[in-house]
Amino acid sequence: MRILLVLVFLFFSIPSSAIEVSNFRSGLACTHTKLTEDGRGWICQPTEDILVTDQGSCVFNGERMPCTWVGFEFDYKNAKKHTKLQCEERLSEPLIHGNPKEVLDKGEATGKYELELEDESGHFYNPQYFTFVRRTKDSALLISKTSCKLGNTVVFEYQFKVHYPVPEN
Repeated sequence: MRILLVLVFLFFSIPSSAIEVSNFRSGLACTHTKLTEDGRGWICQPTEDILVTDQGSCVFNGERMPCTWVGFEFDYKNAKKHTKLQCEERLSEPLIHGNPKEVLDKGEATGKYELELEDESGHFYNPQYFTFVRRTKDSALLISKTSCKLGNTVVFEYQFKVHYPVPEN
């Protein structure tokens, strides 16, 4: 009986491996220049400051429109297969969230999404975009803060300062 108790104590006292993230980068994404073997894009200009231009192209709610590609990438290890991270974006003002297929909300200051890490270790790349719109001078800066967690533990956080163009007149 003592041996069983000692084994149980040892089992529960061994620390579990927590997911480890390294080489985290967020910023402007290069989506057409494929430098990786798997052909994915990459974060070519790490930065918090995002200048929205009309030089990229994306599909939002089924419609092709000009946009600026951003995103993040990182290496990870010690994950369980199909680990799901819960992410929350907080914005300085409401923004319409969506994807290539649909509009997800009509203008919220927060957004939640889930990221799945397929393997126990690897590289994760997540492209995102801001559609091109002109704004007034008082709403030209949007602050976007994102935090991704596993359970109650923050795995990574990042921020974008999104600068929209302002017409001169």
